[in-house]
Amino acid sequence: MNIKFKKKFFFFEFPKSILNSKRKFNYKKGWIIKLNSNNSINDGFGEIAPLFDEHISLCEKQLNMIPENINRDKLTEKIYNFHPCVQSGIKSALGEIEGIIKYKEKYKFNEIHQSAILVDSFSVIEKLKELKIQYKSKPRVFTIKWKVATKENKIEEKILEEILNQHENYIKLRIDANGSWNRQCANRWAEILSNNKNLDWIEQPLGIDDIEGLYELNKKIPVALDESLLKYPQLINSWHGWQIRRPSQEKNPLKLLEELNNKNSLKSLSSSFETGVGKRFLFHLSYLQLLGSTPKVPGLALKQMPNTFLFKNDPKIIWNNL
Repeated sequence: MNIKFKKKFFFFEFPKSILNSKRKFNYKKGWIIKLNSNNSINDGFGEIAPLFDEHISLCEKQLNMIPENINRDKLTEKIYNFHPCVQSGIKSALGEIEGIIKYKEKYKFNEIHQSAILVDSFSVIEKLKELKIQYKSKPRVFTIKWKVATKENKIEEKILEEILNQHENYIKLRIDANGSWNRQCANRWAEILSNNKNLDWIEQPLGIDDIEGLYELNKKIPVALDESLLKYPQLINSWHGWQIRRPSQEKNPLKLLEELNNKNSLKSLSSSFETGVGKRFLFHLSYLQLLGSTPKVPGLALKQMPNTFLFKNDPKIIWNNL
């Protein structure tokens, strides 16, 4: 099968800076790609957008190495050692052409309770108060993804105490340290939260390389791996706790698609702040995850995205306007 390969660059700014313990995100840039073939009635769209600016130049160099017309097998062979984001975008586009990914016309992730609500230590209490007032007459269960290690730990422990004292069954809690805690700090939080029924998990509490510490902590409290999975993808097969999966950052998102089609448990989908093209694939995988044995609302960060054509659900609209 011969493939026609096209790419277009995009850039957008977040309405508000997104903060975690490692860095602040003010904008995102990358490429939308379109593949088509005479053998398929569908175009295939993909998004290539690394989370970190330092990877952009490498992705650009590798994308420029791909000719506009290329055999399908030659294409997959050529990208074998390319950046994971390049591989992800191309493989998801190929999956669409080949009918491996069968998108639904619409996915229902529009309501606030259908995705985890992303907050940091500067906003979490106010957000919880806002939700309590806004939905007082129509109670819902909300999931909060709280980015910690953005303030001093003693301050965040006081915030945690306030959350646990004031907010009960209608709040599910995910705590994301982005690998910033040491073992002493992580064990302290594990002790505080050990009997809390509303905790989904603590996400990447220890550094990416502290695999032993993560295994030990997972015996005490639910631990979800994120960054460690990206650096050590072999952990996908050996880690039996929760896995936070970011399809746009993985080498082969079609493997994740297969896992979710097989109803593999303890996997949760998370945004890397994709445009509508990457979001469409994220929605599809999130829909499959909710059909599995351990359904959890995904982390889609929809409220953090600008209201522009880049975030439309139809990739053709995005492509034609770039």
